Amino acid sequence: MNGNRKKRRNRKRIIIILLMLLLCVLAVFYIISSAHSRAEARQKEAAAAEEADKAAAEAAEETAEQEEKAAQNAAGSHVIAHRGSAGDDELSFAAYDKAVEAGAKYIEADMVVSADGTVYVAHEDESKPMTGYDGYFSGMSDSQIDSLTTRSGNKVLKLTDLFDKYGDSVTYIVDIKYNAPRNAEALVKTVKEYGNEENVVAASFLPKALNAVEEELPDMTKIYLCSDQGTFNAGLGYSFADIICVPSDIMNADNLKAANDSGKKFSAWTLNTEEEIKNAIDLGVDMYFTDDSALAVRLEEENRKAE
Repeated sequence: MNGNRKKRRNRKRIIIILLMLLLCVLAVFYIISSAHSRAEARQKEAAAAEEADKAAAEAAEETAEQEEKAAQNAAGSHVIAHRGSAGDDELSFAAYDKAVEAGAKYIEADMVVSADGTVYVAHEDESKPMTGYDGYFSGMSDSQIDSLTTRSGNKVLKLTDLFDKYGDSVTYIVDIKYNAPRNAEALVKTVKEYGNEENVVAASFLPKALNAVEEELPDMTKIYLCSDQGTFNAGLGYSFADIICVPSDIMNADNLKAANDSGKKFSAWTLNTEEEIKNAIDLGVDMYFTDDSALAVRLEEENRKAE
């Protein structure tokens, strides 16, 4: 009898011990699990904070890049890359790439027209100075011109080659070199075919040529290029001239005011020294031709007051 009681007490003790051990195990498991959960929560919080810091840093960097790009675009909006840049590569992709990379928002292309009526980029009709071939672009077919290279080994570009490469990232200043009606007609046709009237500016020393473009494309911007004070004074009365561009020796406050009073923007050609460019910026010249786009953009960023 006593033996059975003793056995029962022992069993109870064992059960109690086992229950206590189980409770201890459960308690340890809970503590470990809670610690693990807290560690995971801290890790998640740390990761979220790190992600938030990273996102904030990226946003700040993107904002800085956008501000820098906006500042460069504002600076480049006053700069016309004259033939892309000076030197043997002028009027080639090499020259235009250099200007665009520097930040110029306008690139200038002198135009000639082939016998097939295609607009090519060349400073004059005579091909020998550019290519070494003794002839005239206006008398050559497209295939003949396409077989030529410039003295520095570049292809003779069509105006549409520029359109295709640079799209609407720049504005094209196209200088009509000759009064023959076929020149203005070829430019008008090309602009209409590409539908980029807003992205092309016709420029010329020839009022007759600009007037011909005005009749077909009245909404397209036009620059009247002046050679002296007399032609500038005449240009003030040309209704087709949206911008009057003067040589550097008559780039002054009086002429700027006269242009603005006539409802026209004021421009200048061709500014290549730091002194000339700073003078243009100080005067508030709207835009100017230069052979050194990198210099001009830098000086614009440093000296042009916020607009």
